[in-house]
Amino acid sequence: MCDTPLRAPWLRTIARVFLDIPVYAVGGAVRNTLMGLPVSDMDLCGPALPETVMKLCEDTPVTARLRAAHFGTVELHIGGHMAEYTTFRQDSYRTGHQPVAVRFADTLEEDALRRDFSVNALYTPLWDITRVIDPTGGLPHLREKILHTVTEDPDQVLKDDGLRILRAVRFQAELGFSLTPAVLKSATKYAALLDEIAPERKRDELTKLLTADIKYPTLSRTTPPVPKGLSTLVEIGAWPKLFGTLIPMNFTAFAHAETLDTGLKLALLYHRATPVALAHRMETLHYAKKDAKQAYDALSVLQEAQNRQSTNADLLRYGLPAAQGAKRMLDLLTGADCVYRQASARMEELLIQTEQCRIPASVKHLAVGGDDLLILCRERGLPVERMGKVLYALWQAVANGRVPNTRRDLLYEAAKRWIDSTPCQ
Repeated sequence: MCDTPLRAPWLRTIARVFLDIPVYAVGGAVRNTLMGLPVSDMDLCGPALPETVMKLCEDTPVTARLRAAHFGTVELHIGGHMAEYTTFRQDSYRTGHQPVAVRFADTLEEDALRRDFSVNALYTPLWDITRVIDPTGGLPHLREKILHTVTEDPDQVLKDDGLRILRAVRFQAELGFSLTPAVLKSATKYAALLDEIAPERKRDELTKLLTADIKYPTLSRTTPPVPKGLSTLVEIGAWPKLFGTLIPMNFTAFAHAETLDTGLKLALLYHRATPVALAHRMETLHYAKKDAKQAYDALSVLQEAQNRQSTNADLLRYGLPAAQGAKRMLDLLTGADCVYRQASARMEELLIQTEQCRIPASVKHLAVGGDDLLILCRERGLPVERMGKVLYALWQAVANGRVPNTRRDLLYEAAKRWIDSTPCQ
C-alpha cells in the first residue's frame, strides 16, 4: 500500500495524536485500498473509550465531536476531513437493524465479529499501514472475489440484522463479487426480516444497488452489476420486500443503463406496470416527491409512446425532460426486446422536431404569449380567466399540426376558442 489514501497527511496527524493508543483503519477504507479503489468514508476504531478520545484530542489539530457515546462513536475532524472513530465493541440484536445492547470490547478480534462480511473486517494500524490484520479470513475472500460473513455460519450474522441481506446484494453488485452458497442460503432463509427494516433504510440500499454501475467505473466486472444484483434479489426472495407484487422483468435492459438516474431506473423496472403503481412504491420507500413525480412522468410518456392513438401533445404534456427520459428508457428496452423499436423511433422523431422548433415543446415556445392574449381580451371584451386554458389549447393544436405556429394564426384561433369555448382535442 505504497500509494494509498491511508498515507494522507491528515491521517498521519491522527496517528500522531493516538501515539500511545492503538488506532486502526477498518472496513471499506482498507478493502478499497487493497483493491485500488477510491475511499469515500474513513472508519477508524480502537480500544479507547469515547471520553478518552475526546480528552486525547484536546489542544491538538484534531477536533473530536461526540456522536453517539453509547455506541462508542466519535467524529474526528481535521482540515476539512472527517474520520469516524468507534470503540471496539460487541453488539447484541433482538430484531431489526439497530443493536439492542452494546458492550465495549478489548480486542480487535472481538470487534471483528460484530461486523458483517469478512472483506469489511480488515484492519490496518495507522502507525504501520503496511500491515493488514485479518481475523476472519477476508484477505483470501478478497483475492477470490467472494463475499462471506465474518462467521463460518452466515446465520449468525444475517439473522441479527435483515439490512445485511441487502448490503450483501449491493456489495456483490458494486464490487463484482460472488455470494457464497452459504450466504445465499442464509439470505433466503431470513429474507422475511426485511419487513422489520425502516423504509428509508431499504430505499438507501436499493438506491446504492441501482447505482452500482457507476460506483467504481474503473473496476473490471465479469457481469453487469445492476442486473446481477436485481437477479439475486429475486433468487433469495427479497424482491417482494422491496417491490411488492411487481413481477420481475428480464433485467437485460439494465446492462447499459449507467446514464439513467435512480428514478428512471425504477421507472424502467415498472415499464410493464402503471405509473400509479410506481409512484405508490416510491412513496412507500420514502423517495422524495419530486423524484417520484419525475419517474411517474417519464413512465407515463413511455407508455403513451406505445399507444398509436396518442398525439404529439400527449407525449409532450409531461414536459420535455420526461419525453427525453422516456426515449432513453425505450432505447434500452429496444436493445433487449425489439417490440419497443417503433415507440423509440417515434420518440426520436418527436424530439428532433422539438429541437428544430418545428414542434413547440411547451406553451412557452408558442409564437404568442400571455401579453398577446391579454391585449386580445381587452380589444374584444373576452374573459381573462380563460387565458391559461386557451394558451394550452393553442399549444395542443400547434403540437398536433392543426394550426401553424404564427402570431396571426394563433390570435385568430384564440379568439375563436374564447368565443365558442370549445376545448382543443
